Amino acid sequence: MGDESSQAAESADMIEILVVDDDPLMRGLLAEWLSDAGYGVRQAENGTTALHMLRSKPAGLLITDMDMPGRDGAQTLDEARRMLPGLPVIAISGGARDGKQNWAATALKLGAAKALAKPFERQDLLATVEQIVPRNDSGLARK
Repeated sequence: MGDESSQAAESADMIEILVVDDDPLMRGLLAEWLSDAGYGVRQAENGTTALHMLRSKPAGLLITDMDMPGRDGAQTLDEARRMLPGLPVIAISGGARDGKQNWAATALKLGAAKALAKPFERQDLLATVEQIVPRNDSGLARK
C-alpha cells in the first residue's frame, strides 16, 4: 500500500516534456532519449497540435523545433508562452528553410530558456533539460 501512494506522489511530482518536431524520426529519438532518462514525454508533430495539447494538459517543459511548416516554432513558442507564461522552452533547429539563420536569437527573444542547434548529442540535450528543470533528491524533475 505504501508503494502505491509513493508512486502516485512521485508521478505527481514528475513533469512532462512536450516534444514538437515535424520530423518523426527526430521527434521519436528525442522522446526516446528523454524517456530513457526518466522523464514523462508527450509528442506533437506540429505547432497547432502542440498548442491544443498544452491547453488540455500543460507540460512542465516544451522542446520545439523552430523550422516547421504551417505554425512554425517561433509562433508556437510565442503562443505557448502567452498561454503559460512560466513554461520553460528549449528551441531546436538545424537551420531555417526561409534562409533566416537567426532562429536562436529569435527563440531567445521570445522567451526560450535555451536554443540547441541540430545535430546535438544525447548528453547535450539531457544536460540542457537538467539545467532548466532540475531534478529533486528522488531523481524526479521538479514541477
